[in-house]
Amino acid sequence: MAAGYQIIDEPRPGNLSRLTVDPLWPLLSFMFGGVFISWAWSVFNSAVMGSPTRNREIMAVAFGLLGYFALLFGMDFLVRSELVAGLSHSYTRILLIGFALVPSYYIYLKQSAAFELYEYFGGAVFNGIPLLVVAYLVGGKLQQYLVAAVWNGVQPWIR
Repeated sequence: MAAGYQIIDEPRPGNLSRLTVDPLWPLLSFMFGGVFISWAWSVFNSAVMGSPTRNREIMAVAFGLLGYFALLFGMDFLVRSELVAGLSHSYTRILLIGFALVPSYYIYLKQSAAFELYEYFGGAVFNGIPLLVVAYLVGGKLQQYLVAAVWNGVQPWIR
C-alpha cells in the first residue's frame, strides 16, 4: 500500500529520463542560442523528467510563441506606419528578447521545483554543457530560419 503513494508534486520520469538536465541549461540556451531552441529544450526536458507542471510549461511556450510573433508583427506595423516618432527595428529586437525572457524564466522556476525532487529521489541527470554548445552553434540559425519562414508565410496576408 505504501509503495503506491506518490507526492503530488513528484515527477514521474519516463523512459528517456536519463536525458533530464538541470533547468538552468535550457535557460542558458536562451541566452546563447535563442528563444526557440530554449523553449523546445525546456518542453523536452519537462517531458523526460515527468514534470507535474508540464502542461503549464507547454502553455507558457504556446503563449510565448503567440506573443513573440504578435509583438514582431505589431512592432513592424508601428515602424512602417511611423505612428510613433523615432521608433526603429532595433527596439523590436530588445522588446522581443525582453518578452521572451518572461516565459523562459517562468518555465525555469516551474521545472526547478520538480527537478529538485527528481534529483533527490535518485533521478539520473545528464550534463547540459554539450547540448548548450549545440544550442550556441545551431540556435541562432534556427531562430533566423523560423522567424523568416513565419514572416514570409504571413506577409501575403497582411499587405
